[in-house]
Amino acid sequence: MRKLLLIAAVVSMVGCDGQGDAPPQRPTIASMIANGTEERVSECEKGSVSLKCEYLSGDLLGSGKWHHAIVHISKSGDVSLSIDNLSYYQTDARSGFVNGEKFGHFDFSGPSKLKARVSISNSNDGSRISLDAWDANENKFMTASN
Repeated sequence: MRKLLLIAAVVSMVGCDGQGDAPPQRPTIASMIANGTEERVSECEKGSVSLKCEYLSGDLLGSGKWHHAIVHISKSGDVSLSIDNLSYYQTDARSGFVNGEKFGHFDFSGPSKLKARVSISNSNDGSRISLDAWDANENKFMTASN
């Protein structure tokens, strides 16, 4: 139940805390990928049913590759994740309230023993969604947030 309240609060809030105020001349994630002009960025779109956040982040292992992740958070508390067009499935979810902050952590597994965690926090200071992903050797290859 606490998980649902946390998710509902985050989705019903502004969603990206000012991300909608970005200048229109900034290229979209899709255009950066298409043009090969990647840079670290996050974009969130609040819909009537869910919040969709996209992340573009450089590889932390030094390969020079860029990773594209999409997180969907529904008002009912469901979270889904894809990284580099690979679907991940949720393996664990936990939530709580500490020091004035509601939080939720959602663990995922992907193909070839890939793992990821989506963390959501909500406090009087605003909301935050972050993503961390690890390879089969448990080396972190991606981190992103907004």
